[in-house]
Amino acid sequence: MFIAVGLQVATVAVLGLLTGIVFDWHSAEFLVLGGVAAIIPNGLFALRLAANRGRTAESYPAVFFLGEFAKIGLTVALIALIARLSESLNWLPMLIGLIAALQAPLFALLWAREKKK
Repeated sequence: MFIAVGLQVATVAVLGLLTGIVFDWHSAEFLVLGGVAAIIPNGLFALRLAANRGRTAESYPAVFFLGEFAKIGLTVALIALIARLSESLNWLPMLIGLIAALQAPLFALLWAREKKK
């Protein structure tokens, strides 16, 4: 799980840097903010799952599903906070950063599969 969060951080950092260089730093700022809106909840969820290790197997589904609901709620709350506090919100880069951060864990699954072979 922490590998997925690390991939999210790396993906958003690289995309933010490329956006700043190719387009402008204002767009890069919103791209990074959109990514952070997904990274923070995923990082907290990973910490919660790690803290639940060693407990009874019956507790895992409850922790997982409650954590997923909390993660979605926190992501929506962070996006709403960004939208409320930003004077000149640029939605496209923010959504691109959010989507890129949410898709990065898929590459962690591919990497883990290749590592097992």
